[in-house]
Amino acid sequence: MSPTALLDEQAEVLQRHLRRFDVRSRWFGLGRSLICFAELTVVLLTPAKALLIPVLTITDGARCDGVRAGSAFCLVGEDHGEWARWLLVAVLLVAASGYRPRWTAIPQLWAVYSIAVSISVPDGGESVSLIMSMLMVPISLADGRTWHWSRADGAEPTARPVRPAAQAIAFAAFCAIRIQLAYIYLDTAISKFGVSDWANGTAEYYFLRDKMFGVGTPWDGLLLAVSKNSLTVVAMTWGALIVELVIAGCILGSHRWRKVGLVLDVLLHGMIILTMGLWSFGLVMIGCAVLISMPPLTAPAEAAPAAAPRPDVPVAEARRPAGVGTA
Repeated sequence: MSPTALLDEQAEVLQRHLRRFDVRSRWFGLGRSLICFAELTVVLLTPAKALLIPVLTITDGARCDGVRAGSAFCLVGEDHGEWARWLLVAVLLVAASGYRPRWTAIPQLWAVYSIAVSISVPDGGESVSLIMSMLMVPISLADGRTWHWSRADGAEPTARPVRPAAQAIAFAAFCAIRIQLAYIYLDTAISKFGVSDWANGTAEYYFLRDKMFGVGTPWDGLLLAVSKNSLTVVAMTWGALIVELVIAGCILGSHRWRKVGLVLDVLLHGMIILTMGLWSFGLVMIGCAVLISMPPLTAPAEAAPAAAPRPDVPVAEARRPAGVGTA
């Protein structure tokens, strides 16, 4: 196959994917709401004095150096941290509700940015949420729905079609989200093989007994008991790594494989939430998995080709309706 023919073929494949991609999906809305809700729990359930607590050698409060000065906590000043916190609660609550995604995409990004760059001790969930919120902006700007819970795939009778340029940019952002999420799981799994406790299969034994992130009630009795068995703890440790690798592969696959990855993602982070209590981080990762699981539109049925006239029948005869002009 010549290079020109190969490029034409790939261009046709890309056009087919674009025709079947629509940003106006309930899957996208649910994933976006979960990410916003996860960040909402951080600012709603934690007072400002705890979010901005001084940490030795890290920060004396809100971090406002450089570009961080644009966060809510820095704009209102440290003396009014509670005002900033409730402002972020309001922004995230509106974004999570699904109202006007085109209008709330930028405020959502600003709210998530304010949390990720200014609080004293952010975790991995804040970083992932910030990256995903940034990549969701082109998709949200192309979504003209009043609510992102409305009928999937842009099936609203009064919905305007997405402009081709906006659709192409949104599709590129969607692909970037998939690549970024797959990289997170792939890097997480591979990097753990360089840690001795993960490599020898004993990491879960120590995690379950950690004073800060260890398993709590009511699961502590069961999990602490089963983790005393060497085969069980090795299966738990290496099983987590295998699941992360499989999720990374599913994310890069077709929409059916992405749904398989979603199920595994819910099971993995559901167990992390139950055992370690990392609610915001788990909800962010599950929200990302839901977001990239949106199915493509059903391919439109192609019109059946017209039947060719028989060579032994005159054209006028071939066009005559059945039963007309016959005895």
